[in-house]
Amino acid sequence: MSRYYVINSTCQKYNDTWVDDAVFAASYHQWSALIPLIEENRDAQTPETTGITTDKIAKRAILIEKTLFMENRLQSYANTIGNSELLESVSYSASDLKKARDTVVVGICNTVRAKATANAADIEAYGVTAALITDLQDAIDAYSATLPKPKAAKSQTKTATENLRELFKKSEKYLKEHLDLDIAVYKTTSPEFYSQYNTARFSVSTGRRVIALSGKVIMADGGGPVKGVTFTITAQLNGSAKAGLVENPKTIVKKSAAKGNFRIANLPEGTYQVVVKKIGFKEQVLTITVASGETTRLKVELEKN
Repeated sequence: MSRYYVINSTCQKYNDTWVDDAVFAASYHQWSALIPLIEENRDAQTPETTGITTDKIAKRAILIEKTLFMENRLQSYANTIGNSELLESVSYSASDLKKARDTVVVGICNTVRAKATANAADIEAYGVTAALITDLQDAIDAYSATLPKPKAAKSQTKTATENLRELFKKSEKYLKEHLDLDIAVYKTTSPEFYSQYNTARFSVSTGRRVIALSGKVIMADGGGPVKGVTFTITAQLNGSAKAGLVENPKTIVKKSAAKGNFRIANLPEGTYQVVVKKIGFKEQVLTITVASGETTRLKVELEKN
């Protein structure tokens, strides 16, 4: 993108030179129209998931609190009337709820809510009002609504990455097949424009400039960092990365440290496949785009098998 920005700035600087040149103007406008699309997908490629995870954790805590209160009241009522079946059906500890998977905890809370509804008239004397039962249902609905969001964010990242690959290919095609050819007419009529265009086009970023890839891996559902996760990074040679520019065209292997982080200091720009593995967790295969002069940040959430 740094190269594209300089090319675009150069063309705009010499707008008066080519504005009446229908061929060059058409080539420039077709190419420059891709820049905002690339920016849009670049921003979508790394969505902010911290807020999503924080919201999910907060809503889960509220749900557990309301469910435990309802359980307490139902257990008191069941003990009073000697209903062992009811007592057994709502005997979940705070630990049970905290450790349960997303769909499991929703199921438990729905069971407690259903028992409260079925015994609503009898447990009113135990401090359970219709409003409290409704509050529990609202908490269940609010938490359930957060469950698809992390996956939706991952899907958004994947789609944006695929879009970027195609947009960069299309942009390079326009440059090579149009602007790089059309600029030739200004070699003698506007040598300064011609020279600055070629400097921007071929000297700002050649793909040899190394950049950093940093990553972090955590447990899904808002868990902590995961140590010892293997990241196998492979350049996709049919993309923008060139075989001759990749130090190891086969694989680069890194493992996450104690805090779930890893870093690769040197990578040419291009497209890479990343295979994420650790025993006991589901394998993930990701595609990332590395841009010259920028740090590409990868965040992975692992799910247990």
